[in-house]
Amino acid sequence: MARQSRGRALREIEQTQIIVQGNDDKGDPFQEETHTIDISESGISFYLKTPIWMDSHLTLKIMSSSLFEADYRLKAKVVRMQNESSGKKLIGARFD
Repeated sequence: MARQSRGRALREIEQTQIIVQGNDDKGDPFQEETHTIDISESGISFYLKTPIWMDSHLTLKIMSSSLFEADYRLKAKVVRMQNESSGKKLIGARFD
């Protein structure tokens, strides 16, 4: 598995199915299934269709990963967002 360094955390480039839950940009609850782009012990990145705010707090269910056991749930805070031409947003989140 390829690794890349962003800041201090070494990230595993890994496509893992995740379920993202939180509140959208209108404050309404949402749940969306997506895939990770990369993951580390301190953070994660993934694409999201649902519009959210920077600094949003999300609940993530990681279906399986080389770093976490299957069906692992954790909280994360959005620290990076980038619009993509597909209409999705690239989300970078730091684990709480």
